[in-house]
Amino acid sequence: MVRGVVRTGVLMALLLAELPARAVGQVIQERVDLSTVTRIRDEGLNRSQIAELGGYLLDVIGPRLTGSTGMRRANDWTAAKLREWGLANVRVEPWGEFGRGWERVSYSGRILTPFVQPLNAQPVAWTGSTNGTVVGPAAVVQVDSAPDLERYRGRLKSAFVLAERSEGLGPEFEPRPLRRPLESLLGPEAPEIRPRPREEQERVRREVFARNLRRAMSEFFAREGAAAILQPSARAYGILRLGGNAAGREPGAPPPLAELVVAYEQYGQIYRNVSRGIEVSLEVSIENRFVEEDVRAYNTLGELPGTDKAGEYVMIGAHLDSWHPGTGATDNGAGSIVMLEAIRILKALGLSPRRTIRIALWSGEEQGLMGSRAWVEQHKELWPRISAYLNVDNGTGRLRGIWAQSNPKVIPIFEQILWPFKDLGVVAVKAGDTGGTDHLSFDRVGVPGFNFIQDPIEYSTRTHHTNADTFERLVIDDLRQAAVVVAYTAYHLAMRDEMMPRKDSLTQGR
Repeated sequence: MVRGVVRTGVLMALLLAELPARAVGQVIQERVDLSTVTRIRDEGLNRSQIAELGGYLLDVIGPRLTGSTGMRRANDWTAAKLREWGLANVRVEPWGEFGRGWERVSYSGRILTPFVQPLNAQPVAWTGSTNGTVVGPAAVVQVDSAPDLERYRGRLKSAFVLAERSEGLGPEFEPRPLRRPLESLLGPEAPEIRPRPREEQERVRREVFARNLRRAMSEFFAREGAAAILQPSARAYGILRLGGNAAGREPGAPPPLAELVVAYEQYGQIYRNVSRGIEVSLEVSIENRFVEEDVRAYNTLGELPGTDKAGEYVMIGAHLDSWHPGTGATDNGAGSIVMLEAIRILKALGLSPRRTIRIALWSGEEQGLMGSRAWVEQHKELWPRISAYLNVDNGTGRLRGIWAQSNPKVIPIFEQILWPFKDLGVVAVKAGDTGGTDHLSFDRVGVPGFNFIQDPIEYSTRTHHTNADTFERLVIDDLRQAAVVVAYTAYHLAMRDEMMPRKDSLTQGR
């Protein structure tokens, strides 16, 4: 359990006794403010609002698909919390046109033959509805190219199409650890393997081919009068992992044919029976709604104003949007409430940073970092004045360190900043890169952007983009720890005499 206060004297002894050797040898030492560390730990570990923030965001607002009314409610609620706490320049800021939103209204489904059972499934985002309740056969379609579809002309009326092969997801003989082993944190970096140019070109070619084939299939099935497309979940044990159909976001375009992600085990059962020649009949009703009143998308921003360096910034952020099958708890409600709590702690303590600390909660991350990337592009004048951007977006696990994002100059700085939290499990500053989230929007233009290292818990095995991603999956004590670490890291960076060092030009934009 991560609670309680470590006295300043204990922290000082820890810092002086075990400060990294290479940090001690630095010409410029980081002035770690142990008194402020202690106050932040006390506020964040003993008077945390993590559980309350997570409960409202996940249980009351719910899923936050970009462009949906849930996303807009989340924007407005987070802005209201920032104003309630006394933050400055709070705003819900449009970043550009995203396309139309989408929401589930209702779904019901059954397998009727060869025996009756509920169909464990959910609709794919930005796909259409069925024409009421439809009863029809399951049909396996196997094609390698668009011309192969002609074999199925006239055979798919009211059918539920299975166009993906049922491939085995074996048992977990060796379950993945929930905590990061120390050897993975403190051991040497694994050598980076970059694909050769021809390999990368081939990968892109295959992706484009597959995307075009999927679109051709969807259009063909719709013309043939199919009822819906079924896809297998990428997770076993009845967990539904979902995404969206980007073609459905275009305002005014006809809705794509209804699509369902079906539990991996049930999809396999249907596929095998149809392949055996045994008739499978389904009864399905899908009602979805497109949201076209406002095709823009928004980020929530607020500030803790600086003093003598107020025109420079330290930014903290996470993406507020989520997919729709669960309530977006670990991806990324967790990161959002950590950042909210971090800025609340700093404000509650009455701290006055030299640089302005800005919080940003992004939308459109799940569709390609759209909200953060657009914000960065629209504020080029701020690039030289942003000292660093700090991000949390890898689940509910406690923070174990931070990625240096291939900038060796920041390693000794972070080692000194994070050293007072070694007793809370923060032990590593990793030299390599990590990707897939909003810090890349800053890193790609040369602004120092960093993502914290987290314990995996169930992120990649159970919760990421699934219907299991709910409040119950949050590890509240881990998130309290994370908020404390983020709060002090941001404060320290805002108090430094110098901005965080940039990468050398040869390494920028990697």
